[in-house]
Amino acid sequence: MLAQFLSMQATFGAVLVGYGARFQGLTLGELSEAMLIAVAVMSVYCFASANAGAATGQTHSVMARSIFGTLGSGLVSLLLVINGMAFYLFTVKFVIDITGGLITLPAVGILTAILAFVMIVNTYFGFEGVQRFAQYVAVPVILVWGIFATILAFRATSSDLLAAVPPVDSKTGMILVIGGMVGLSTWGNEPDFFRYAKAGRASMWNVPTIVISYLVGAFLFPVMGYLVAALSNAPDFGPSIHYFVSFSMLGSALLGIIILVINQWAVQDGNLYIAVNGAQNVLSGIPGWKRQYTVVGLGLLAAVLTFFLPNLQDTFNLATSVGSTTVPVASVIMALDLFVLPRLFGIRRPMHRVATWGELGIANWPGVLALACGTLVGLYTAGLLPMFNTDYIGFPALQSWITGGVVYLLAVAVVHRSANIWYRPPSQSSRCQVVWTRPSLLNSWTSMVMIVKGRPFGSNPMKGPTCVAV
Repeated sequence: MLAQFLSMQATFGAVLVGYGARFQGLTLGELSEAMLIAVAVMSVYCFASANAGAATGQTHSVMARSIFGTLGSGLVSLLLVINGMAFYLFTVKFVIDITGGLITLPAVGILTAILAFVMIVNTYFGFEGVQRFAQYVAVPVILVWGIFATILAFRATSSDLLAAVPPVDSKTGMILVIGGMVGLSTWGNEPDFFRYAKAGRASMWNVPTIVISYLVGAFLFPVMGYLVAALSNAPDFGPSIHYFVSFSMLGSALLGIIILVINQWAVQDGNLYIAVNGAQNVLSGIPGWKRQYTVVGLGLLAAVLTFFLPNLQDTFNLATSVGSTTVPVASVIMALDLFVLPRLFGIRRPMHRVATWGELGIANWPGVLALACGTLVGLYTAGLLPMFNTDYIGFPALQSWITGGVVYLLAVAVVHRSANIWYRPPSQSSRCQVVWTRPSLLNSWTSMVMIVKGRPFGSNPMKGPTCVAV
C-alpha cells in the first residue's frame, strides 16, 4: 500500500512546484511552511477518505451507488472519468514536452497520441499490475533519484544564495502555492486503493502510509526543486529541464528520460485507474462487458483528445483545480455518511454488499445537493467559472470540501426530521433494535434504509450479517 500511494505522490510535478515558487518570490522558509500546511490538510482529508474504502472494501464509484443513489452515482462516476482523464492527458503532454526539451522528437502529435494509448498497459492487467510496477520499479527509482538530488542540492547551496530570492513584480501568496500542491496531490479516489487496507483500529496503520507519502511528495520534492532553482537561476521551463538533467542525472538526457517516464508511468496508472473505475461503474451493467474493454476504450479516447489539448500550463491549471474541487467533495460526503451520520442521527446504510442498479433509488438528494454546492464553490473560488469570477479566492479545495460537508449535514438534519419511520422490536437473533425508514429524500436504495439503535453483539452492521437490510 505504501509503495502504491508513494508512487502517486512522489512525482516530478511536485519538484516543479518548488522550482516555480523560487521565481514567484517565496523564500525557502515560506515554501516549507506552505508545504507543511498542505501536508496537514491533505493528511486529514485522506485519512477520512481512505478509511471509507477500508471500512466497506468497495471502490469509490461502487460505494457511491449505495450512498448517492442512481443519479448521484452517475454524477460521481462522470466526475471520476473527467478528473482521471484530465490528469492522464496532462501527464502525457508533460512527458512529451519535457522529452522534447532534451532531444528532438519527430511527429510530436502522432507520438503524443501513441504514448497516450501505450500507457494503458499496466491498468489493462488490473490493480495487481499497477501495484507491482509501483512496488518494484517506480518507487525505488524515484526515491533513489530524489534522495540523491536533495543531498546534492543541499551540499551545493549556501545561505547567501538562498537568501537572494529573485525580485518579482507581484509576489505569489503562500495560499496559491498551497492550493497548487493540494490540487496536484489530492486524487479523490483514495478508497480505490485503501479498500484493501484493514478497517477499525487497524486503520491507524494507514496514517504512516499517508503521512510519509505526503511528506516525500509534497514537502521533500518541492524543497529539492526550490534548491535546484536557486542553483540554476533559470526561470524558463526549457532551461530548467536541461539543468535538472545536468545537475541530478549525471548530464545524461537518456537517463533523465528513463527516470521521468518511469515516474510518470506510475502516476498514469493512478490516473487511468480513477477513470476506469468511474466508467466501469456505469458500463458494468452491459451484459458481457469486460473491464479490459473500458481500459482500451479510454486509451483510444485519450489518444484522440491529445490533438485538442491546450498548452501545458493551462492543462495543468485546469486539471489540478477541477481535480481537487469535485471528486474529493464526494469523498468527504461519503466519509460523513459512513462515520458521522450513525453518531449524529443513528443512520447506517447497508454497506455489507454492492447494491444492484435495480435496488437503487433515484438519488440521495441531500448528497447530490451537497456535492453540487461544494463543487460550485470550489470552481468559483478557483476562477474556473469565467462568467461569474476569474480570480483565485482563498483556498478553493478546502472551501469546497467544507461547503459540501456542512451542506450535507444540514440537509440530512432537515430531511431526517420528516422521515417516515417505523420500528421493529429487537429480536434474539439480532440483539438490537432496528429502525427502518421508508423511501425518502435521504434514501439511496429503493428498499428501506436501516438505522441501528445500539450496537449489536459480535457484529459490525456495516459488514453484516446480523443487522442488515432485507
